[in-house]
Amino acid sequence: MPERDALIRRAQLMLVRAYVAPRTPVEERLARIWRDVLGMDAVGVEDSYYDLGGDSFLAAVIFAQIQEEFGINLPMATLIRSPTIAQLALKIQQPTPASGD
Repeated sequence: MPERDALIRRAQLMLVRAYVAPRTPVEERLARIWRDVLGMDAVGVEDSYYDLGGDSFLAAVIFAQIQEEFGINLPMATLIRSPTIAQLALKIQQPTPASGD
């Protein structure tokens, strides 16, 4: 998928946020998943999934890996409210099943 790869690289170049490295073990594990799935060298914990060129297919892959890695089944809609690694890590560290996320 060369076209998608080019779009992802372009999205990386367009990021205006400063890189923020993972600060916790959960953030580090999520960053590794995102790097692998998105095919990037580095993903900051404050980078938005959508700004990185993520789509619904890749989100499904990420959430399958989150379930495997953490043993937690989050709805993909969680990504809409928590589009960064930092926000998603909070959902994983303190899941609240009654919240609807």
